[in-house]
Amino acid sequence: MKIFKIMALALVAMCGFGSCSEDCDHDFVEHDHSADLVGTWTFTDGDFAEALVISADGSVVSTRLFSNEYREGVKGKIVVENNNVNLTFEDGGNFKSHFDIIPGVAFSFFNEEGERLTYNYCANDLADEVIGMWVLNDGVAGMTIQTYQEGGKCIFTGFSLGANDYLTNMESTYKVVGNLMFQKTGDRYFATRLTYTPNGTAMGDILSTTATILVNGNYVTSTYSFLRIKESLDLEGQKYDYIKTYVSNVKGEDKEINFMGYTFNFAKMDGSGLDKMLKALLFNVEFADANSIIYSYQMNGKKESFNAPIVVEGNKMTIKMSAKVPTLKDVVLYAFQDADCSQMHFYMHKTAFVNFYTNMQAMLLAGTDEQFDITNADVVNAIYDNINNAVETINVSLVMSKAAK
Repeated sequence: MKIFKIMALALVAMCGFGSCSEDCDHDFVEHDHSADLVGTWTFTDGDFAEALVISADGSVVSTRLFSNEYREGVKGKIVVENNNVNLTFEDGGNFKSHFDIIPGVAFSFFNEEGERLTYNYCANDLADEVIGMWVLNDGVAGMTIQTYQEGGKCIFTGFSLGANDYLTNMESTYKVVGNLMFQKTGDRYFATRLTYTPNGTAMGDILSTTATILVNGNYVTSTYSFLRIKESLDLEGQKYDYIKTYVSNVKGEDKEINFMGYTFNFAKMDGSGLDKMLKALLFNVEFADANSIIYSYQMNGKKESFNAPIVVEGNKMTIKMSAKVPTLKDVVLYAFQDADCSQMHFYMHKTAFVNFYTNMQAMLLAGTDEQFDITNADVVNAIYDNINNAVETINVSLVMSKAAK
């Protein structure tokens, strides 16, 4: 079966399948499947993916990807006779095979040994449904944000399995046909099968993606689910309590670093220590208006709060800590809310995390150590240098849940 698939897929993608010989004589019950074939049908397997859009007159438009060669809008013709199919394309493809179909579900091309290539029927085209901003819902790869724009442009922030790296605001192009998304990143193409569930959770729409990507010479299939989120922030009057942390791409020195009474080692960090600390601190944030943030925590039985102005540009938020205390560091992070604002996600790369750490540690010391002068740039910079030298890379995602009123 593997040989049949490899030979068949390579030929249909590049120059057409091999054909069944003219003297094949099989006893099939003849039936006119012309009407049953109308619609969009998709197939994915390994490094081959194809979407066929078939019209009532037998005309076909193919969008396909095989071994990183992408072709879009290839016109063709399909003819079914005596339960055999003849599929030809303008680019030279010519495919003959046996054929069967379950109307509205799937159809198959198959050879004399019964080995099959099965295309699934797409009742709905998801090209319009994917438009918007989506955040990774299952947390397997930490914070990942994808924004699909009209016109076929995608903006990606998160860990890329194909690139084996963490990327910020990387642009790519995409096209959706039926439930298949064909996407180009750099010089590589990949295809993703989509499942869209409106109101899939209490927080809103869910988009599930399954993609097979070449990683270090091997094909790896991964499935993730994404939650639709707002493309601009709705902050005024919102208050959120901390619920969990995702840490990814973390590297650093193998030494102990103290942070607000907790010890971290960035050569061994997995996020559990940071999660434990923030839960113990009862960390929360509040937005009295759209231009300021108040973050609070419990330390030694006492509630500590700090209010700072913010500047918001889309989902980019700059916390202007230096406007309150000139020696503190401004924190530039990305914030995302789900459709009804029930959750907020904060994403910080290394610079944002180091600045956040510096500010929190400095404010803690200012409140507990009479000898510590938070207005002294040298002592604040000493905190900054200590953490900055210890961390090589880190990406931190904080998930906050709307606080009960």
